[in-house]
Amino acid sequence: MSLEIWSFIVDALSLIATVVLTVAIYWLQRSHEKEREQMEVEAQKKAVAEAARVFLIDNEDEIEYLPLSAIAKSLNFKRKHHRAITTKFLRCSEEVQKEILKQANFQPIEVSKEQVSAALKRLKDDIKVHSFGRDALYDGAKYFHRAMERYSDEKIETVNPYIFEDIRRTHFYQGDSLQLLKDTSYNGTLYGYMYDYLYSADFGKSKWLLQPPIDMVWLQCNLAGCPEEIMTFWTMRIVIDCCRVFAKSEEDIIFDEDLIETQEDMYYYAVMALYSTYIAKKVEGANE
Repeated sequence: MSLEIWSFIVDALSLIATVVLTVAIYWLQRSHEKEREQMEVEAQKKAVAEAARVFLIDNEDEIEYLPLSAIAKSLNFKRKHHRAITTKFLRCSEEVQKEILKQANFQPIEVSKEQVSAALKRLKDDIKVHSFGRDALYDGAKYFHRAMERYSDEKIETVNPYIFEDIRRTHFYQGDSLQLLKDTSYNGTLYGYMYDYLYSADFGKSKWLLQPPIDMVWLQCNLAGCPEEIMTFWTMRIVIDCCRVFAKSEEDIIFDEDLIETQEDMYYYAVMALYSTYIAKKVEGANE
Protein backbone atom coordinates (compact mmCIF):
# COMPACT_ATOMS: atom_id res chain seq x y z
CA MET A 1 0.00 0.00 0.00
CA SER A 2 1.43 3.33 -1.04
CA LEU A 3 2.57 6.00 1.37
CA GLU A 4 -0.10 8.37 0.02
CA ILE A 5 -2.89 5.95 0.91
CA TRP A 6 -1.52 5.44 4.43
CA SER A 7 -1.24 9.15 4.85
CA PHE A 8 -4.86 9.59 3.70
CA ILE A 9 -6.06 6.89 6.12
CA VAL A 10 -4.16 8.47 9.02
CA ASP A 11 -5.57 11.89 8.20
CA ALA A 12 -9.10 10.48 7.94
CA LEU A 13 -8.80 8.66 11.25
CA SER A 14 -7.36 11.78 12.81
CA LEU A 15 -10.29 13.81 11.51
CA ILE A 16 -12.79 11.26 12.78
CA ALA A 17 -11.08 11.20 16.18
CA THR A 18 -11.14 14.99 16.31
CA VAL A 19 -14.85 15.10 15.43
CA VAL A 20 -15.67 12.38 17.96
CA LEU A 21 -13.61 14.10 20.61
CA THR A 22 -15.21 17.47 19.83
CA VAL A 23 -18.71 15.97 20.01
CA ALA A 24 -17.84 14.18 23.24
CA ILE A 25 -16.49 17.37 24.79
CA TYR A 26 -19.58 19.27 23.63
CA TRP A 27 -22.00 16.76 25.14
CA LEU A 28 -19.94 16.60 28.32
CA GLN A 29 -20.01 20.38 28.62
CA ARG A 30 -23.71 20.45 27.78
CA SER A 31 -24.37 17.79 30.39
CA HIS A 32 -22.52 19.86 32.98
CA GLU A 33 -24.45 22.95 31.91
CA LYS A 34 -27.76 21.11 32.30
CA GLU A 35 -26.70 19.91 35.74
CA ARG A 36 -25.71 23.46 36.67
CA GLU A 37 -28.97 24.85 35.27
CA GLN A 38 -30.93 22.24 37.18
CA MET A 39 -29.07 23.11 40.35
CA GLU A 40 -29.83 26.78 39.78
CA VAL A 41 -33.50 25.98 39.20
CA GLU A 42 -33.65 23.92 42.40
CA ALA A 43 -31.86 26.66 44.31
CA GLN A 44 -34.35 29.22 42.96
CA LYS A 45 -37.29 27.02 43.96
CA LYS A 46 -35.88 26.67 47.47
CA ALA A 47 -35.33 30.43 47.69
CA VAL A 48 -38.91 31.11 46.56
CA ALA A 49 -40.30 28.53 49.00
CA GLU A 50 -38.26 30.03 51.84
CA ALA A 51 -39.33 33.58 50.97
CA ALA A 52 -42.97 32.46 51.01
CA ARG A 53 -42.51 30.66 54.32
CA VAL A 54 -40.97 33.75 55.91
CA PHE A 55 -43.76 35.94 54.51
CA LEU A 56 -46.43 33.72 56.05
CA ILE A 57 -44.66 33.75 59.41
CA ASP A 58 -44.17 37.52 59.39
CA ASN A 59 -47.81 38.17 58.44
CA GLU A 60 -49.51 35.44 60.44
CA ASP A 61 -51.83 37.90 62.20
CA GLU A 62 -53.41 38.95 58.86
CA ILE A 63 -53.10 35.70 56.93
CA GLU A 64 -56.87 35.29 56.53
CA TYR A 65 -56.88 38.40 54.33
CA LEU A 66 -54.66 36.75 51.70
CA PRO A 67 -57.59 36.07 49.30
CA LEU A 68 -58.29 39.80 49.27
CA SER A 69 -54.60 40.49 48.66
CA ALA A 70 -54.69 38.11 45.69
CA ILE A 71 -57.60 40.08 44.22
CA ALA A 72 -55.69 43.33 44.81
CA LYS A 73 -52.79 41.86 42.84
CA SER A 74 -55.08 41.01 39.91
CA LEU A 75 -56.72 44.44 39.81
CA ASN A 76 -53.29 46.07 39.98
CA PHE A 77 -54.17 49.34 41.71
CA LYS A 78 -51.13 51.61 41.91
CA ARG A 79 -51.55 52.61 45.55
CA LYS A 80 -50.61 51.91 49.12
CA HIS A 81 -53.20 49.70 50.76
CA HIS A 82 -54.78 49.96 54.18
CA ARG A 83 -53.85 46.37 54.97
CA ALA A 84 -50.14 45.84 55.55
CA ILE A 85 -50.30 42.25 54.27
CA THR A 86 -51.66 43.44 50.93
CA THR A 87 -48.95 46.07 50.48
CA LYS A 88 -46.26 43.51 51.36
CA PHE A 89 -47.82 40.85 49.12
CA LEU A 90 -47.83 43.21 46.15
CA ARG A 91 -44.11 43.89 46.66
CA CYS A 92 -43.27 40.19 46.24
CA SER A 93 -42.31 38.70 42.88
CA GLU A 94 -45.01 36.81 41.01
CA GLU A 95 -43.27 33.49 41.75
CA VAL A 96 -43.23 34.23 45.47
CA GLN A 97 -46.87 35.37 45.39
CA LYS A 98 -47.94 32.08 43.83
CA GLU A 99 -45.91 30.12 46.37
CA ILE A 100 -47.39 32.11 49.26
CA LEU A 101 -50.93 31.26 48.16
CA LYS A 102 -49.94 27.62 47.60
CA GLN A 103 -48.40 27.23 51.06
CA ALA A 104 -51.40 28.97 52.63
CA ASN A 105 -53.80 26.66 50.74
CA PHE A 106 -55.55 29.57 49.04
CA GLN A 107 -56.62 29.32 45.41
CA PRO A 108 -55.21 32.12 43.25
CA ILE A 109 -57.85 34.43 41.81
CA GLU A 110 -57.21 36.06 38.45
CA VAL A 111 -59.70 38.83 37.71
CA SER A 112 -59.30 41.96 35.59
CA LYS A 113 -61.00 45.34 35.85
CA GLU A 114 -62.72 44.58 32.54
CA GLN A 115 -64.12 41.34 33.95
CA VAL A 116 -65.41 43.19 37.01
CA SER A 117 -67.20 45.68 34.75
CA ALA A 118 -68.73 42.84 32.73
CA ALA A 119 -69.82 41.06 35.92
CA LEU A 120 -71.49 44.24 37.21
CA LYS A 121 -73.46 44.50 33.97
CA ARG A 122 -74.63 40.91 34.35
CA LEU A 123 -75.58 41.66 37.95
CA LYS A 124 -77.65 44.64 36.76
CA ASP A 125 -79.45 42.31 34.36
CA ASP A 126 -80.25 39.85 37.15
CA ILE A 127 -81.49 42.66 39.39
CA LYS A 128 -83.88 43.70 36.63
CA VAL A 129 -85.01 40.14 35.82
CA HIS A 130 -85.82 39.42 39.45
CA SER A 131 -87.50 42.80 40.04
CA PHE A 132 -85.13 43.76 42.85
CA GLY A 133 -85.87 47.46 42.43
CA ARG A 134 -84.11 50.57 41.28
CA ASP A 135 -80.69 50.67 39.64
CA ALA A 136 -77.97 51.14 42.26
CA LEU A 137 -75.19 50.63 39.71
CA TYR A 138 -75.89 53.57 37.44
CA ASP A 139 -73.12 55.64 35.78
CA GLY A 140 -70.78 52.69 35.50
CA ALA A 141 -71.37 51.64 39.12
CA LYS A 142 -69.62 54.83 40.21
CA TYR A 143 -70.47 54.51 43.89
CA PHE A 144 -69.21 50.95 43.94
CA HIS A 145 -65.80 52.03 42.64
CA ARG A 146 -65.68 55.20 44.75
CA ALA A 147 -65.61 52.98 47.82
CA MET A 148 -62.05 52.09 46.82
CA GLU A 149 -61.09 55.36 45.17
CA ARG A 150 -62.18 57.70 47.96
CA TYR A 151 -63.16 55.79 51.10
CA SER A 152 -60.85 52.78 51.29
CA ASP A 153 -59.77 53.64 54.87
CA GLU A 154 -63.34 54.32 56.03
CA LYS A 155 -64.32 52.05 58.92
CA ILE A 156 -67.55 50.10 58.49
CA GLU A 157 -68.42 49.12 62.06
CA THR A 158 -70.42 52.34 62.46
CA VAL A 159 -73.05 51.08 59.99
CA ASN A 160 -75.92 49.04 61.44
CA PRO A 161 -76.80 46.24 58.98
CA TYR A 162 -79.82 44.97 60.94
CA ILE A 163 -82.46 47.40 59.70
CA PHE A 164 -84.58 45.40 57.26
CA GLU A 165 -87.98 43.77 57.37
CA ASP A 166 -88.29 40.10 58.16
CA ILE A 167 -90.61 38.89 55.39
CA ARG A 168 -91.28 35.60 57.13
CA ARG A 169 -92.86 37.47 60.04
CA THR A 170 -95.21 39.53 57.89
CA HIS A 171 -98.77 38.25 57.69
CA PHE A 172 -101.98 38.83 55.79
CA TYR A 173 -104.16 41.53 57.29
CA GLN A 174 -107.30 39.87 58.68
CA GLY A 175 -107.04 37.11 56.11
CA ASP A 176 -106.94 39.52 53.18
CA SER A 177 -104.66 37.80 50.63
CA LEU A 178 -103.99 41.13 48.92
CA GLN A 179 -102.88 43.06 51.98
CA LEU A 180 -99.79 42.25 54.02
CA LEU A 181 -99.17 43.60 57.49
CA LYS A 182 -95.43 44.24 57.68
CA ASP A 183 -93.17 43.24 60.50
CA THR A 184 -92.09 46.70 61.66
CA SER A 185 -89.29 45.60 63.99
CA TYR A 186 -86.86 45.96 61.08
CA ASN A 187 -84.06 43.89 62.60
CA GLY A 188 -83.17 41.63 59.68
CA THR A 189 -80.22 41.79 57.28
CA LEU A 190 -80.34 42.85 53.65
CA TYR A 191 -79.27 39.37 52.54
CA GLY A 192 -82.11 37.81 54.54
CA TYR A 193 -84.61 40.20 52.98
CA MET A 194 -83.27 39.59 49.47
CA TYR A 195 -83.38 35.83 49.89
CA ASP A 196 -86.90 35.81 51.29
CA TYR A 197 -88.08 38.25 48.61
CA LEU A 198 -86.67 36.05 45.82
CA TYR A 199 -88.29 32.92 47.28
CA SER A 200 -91.34 34.59 48.82
CA ALA A 201 -93.69 32.18 47.05
CA ASP A 202 -92.22 29.39 49.18
CA PHE A 203 -93.57 31.24 52.24
CA GLY A 204 -97.00 31.78 50.74
CA LYS A 205 -96.40 35.45 49.89
CA SER A 206 -96.32 37.10 46.50
CA LYS A 207 -93.33 39.37 45.97
CA TRP A 208 -95.61 41.79 44.14
CA LEU A 209 -97.01 42.69 47.58
CA LEU A 210 -93.51 43.26 48.97
CA GLN A 211 -91.15 46.18 48.63
CA PRO A 212 -88.27 45.37 46.24
CA PRO A 213 -84.99 44.95 48.19
CA ILE A 214 -83.04 47.82 46.67
CA ASP A 215 -86.01 50.15 47.08
CA MET A 216 -86.08 49.16 50.74
CA VAL A 217 -82.38 49.98 51.08
CA TRP A 218 -83.03 53.41 49.56
CA LEU A 219 -85.82 54.05 52.06
CA GLN A 220 -84.27 52.57 55.20
CA CYS A 221 -80.84 54.13 54.63
CA ASN A 222 -82.01 57.42 53.13
CA LEU A 223 -79.63 56.94 50.22
CA ALA A 224 -81.11 59.92 48.39
CA GLY A 225 -79.59 62.27 50.95
CA CYS A 226 -76.94 60.39 52.89
CA PRO A 227 -73.17 61.11 53.00
CA GLU A 228 -71.30 59.58 50.07
CA GLU A 229 -69.36 57.11 52.23
CA ILE A 230 -72.69 55.65 53.36
CA MET A 231 -73.80 55.37 49.74
CA THR A 232 -70.60 53.53 48.80
CA PHE A 233 -71.04 51.13 51.73
CA TRP A 234 -74.60 50.20 50.82
CA THR A 235 -73.77 49.92 47.12
CA MET A 236 -71.15 47.31 47.99
CA ARG A 237 -73.58 45.61 50.36
CA ILE A 238 -76.14 45.42 47.54
CA VAL A 239 -73.53 43.90 45.20
CA ILE A 240 -72.37 41.35 47.76
CA ASP A 241 -75.81 40.22 48.88
CA CYS A 242 -77.23 40.08 45.35
CA CYS A 243 -74.30 37.87 44.35
CA ARG A 244 -74.91 35.62 47.34
CA VAL A 245 -78.59 35.30 46.42
CA PHE A 246 -78.07 34.85 42.67
CA ALA A 247 -75.08 32.47 42.93
CA LYS A 248 -75.78 28.83 42.15
CA SER A 249 -73.97 27.92 45.33
CA GLU A 250 -73.21 30.41 48.09
CA GLU A 251 -70.44 28.07 49.22
CA ASP A 252 -68.39 29.42 46.31
CA ILE A 253 -68.19 32.77 48.13
CA ILE A 254 -66.02 31.79 51.05
CA PHE A 255 -64.84 34.61 53.29
CA ASP A 256 -65.55 35.47 56.90
CA GLU A 257 -67.41 38.79 56.82
CA ASP A 258 -66.48 39.41 60.45
CA LEU A 259 -62.93 40.09 59.20
CA ILE A 260 -64.05 43.09 57.16
CA GLU A 261 -63.06 46.35 58.87
CA THR A 262 -62.75 48.97 56.13
CA GLN A 263 -64.32 49.78 52.79
CA GLU A 264 -61.09 48.54 51.17
CA ASP A 265 -61.70 45.09 52.68
CA MET A 266 -65.32 45.24 51.64
CA TYR A 267 -64.53 46.30 48.07
CA TYR A 268 -62.20 43.35 47.51
CA TYR A 269 -64.75 41.04 49.14
CA ALA A 270 -67.40 42.39 46.74
CA VAL A 271 -65.08 41.70 43.79
CA MET A 272 -64.62 38.18 45.16
CA ALA A 273 -68.41 37.76 45.21
CA LEU A 274 -68.67 39.02 41.61
CA TYR A 275 -65.86 36.69 40.56
CA SER A 276 -67.44 33.63 42.19
CA THR A 277 -70.91 34.38 40.81
CA TYR A 278 -70.25 35.63 37.29
CA ILE A 279 -66.62 35.05 36.28
CA ALA A 280 -65.29 31.81 37.75
CA LYS A 281 -68.02 29.60 36.28
CA LYS A 282 -67.48 31.12 32.85
CA VAL A 283 -63.74 30.48 33.07
CA GLU A 284 -64.32 26.89 34.19
CA GLY A 285 -66.72 26.31 31.27
CA ALA A 286 -64.18 27.64 28.78
CA ASN A 287 -61.53 25.25 30.12
CA GLU A 288 -63.70 22.14 29.87
